[in-house]
Amino acid sequence: MHRIDKLIRSKRKTLALEIGSNAELIVRAPLRMLDEEIFNFVELKETWILRKKEAVLNRIAQRGVKKFVDDEEYLFLGKAYPLVITEEKEIKLSDYLHFPRRYLDSPKEHLIKWYKQEALTVLTRRSEYFAEVPGLKYRSVKVTGAKKRLGSCGPNGNINYSWRLIVTPQSVIDYVVVHELCHLEIKNHSQRFWNKVKTILPDYKEQRRWLRKNRAALDI
Repeated sequence: MHRIDKLIRSKRKTLALEIGSNAELIVRAPLRMLDEEIFNFVELKETWILRKKEAVLNRIAQRGVKKFVDDEEYLFLGKAYPLVITEEKEIKLSDYLHFPRRYLDSPKEHLIKWYKQEALTVLTRRSEYFAEVPGLKYRSVKVTGAKKRLGSCGPNGNINYSWRLIVTPQSVIDYVVVHELCHLEIKNHSQRFWNKVKTILPDYKEQRRWLRKNRAALDI
């Protein structure tokens, strides 16, 4: 399910979703509505959310080569963050991507290093989560710089993920994770394989479609 970036409760009577200019998911809900009802509504609107985010991310991807200047947008978990140059020692994330001035001599390399660190944390956590499903076991997770193969697995149970996944929405990350975990059990793309994926992620086709249409947004 998509992460809710901002939940706004008010005296309104109905639920409403909004995708902001940075691809953030904003939910407007009645004051006393249960969280479970909100989460269920978001899940039902999965296709709409993906398509709206897709439009925002395409706009960002079309801006060309990154210059690493203030207010330039960078993606993280499917959301765009304006960059701000700071005097801090390390890259940090809040409503902005805080980028140290001392990294401007080789900014792309430093950003990719940070992406890799964050990707390892997120992908390990999501792999552990889905490995609770019977039959989905793995040995280790590694993050690589692969451009074409966002995920791959070996006969020894090791899974390789590209750091580029960290710029995609979590629902897309979950699809790639489940795809690779299922491959450890079923080594081909047979109907049995896709049935296994579908039992875990019923909307997996939407995530595949998102990846096909947004590959250009996965690089910097």
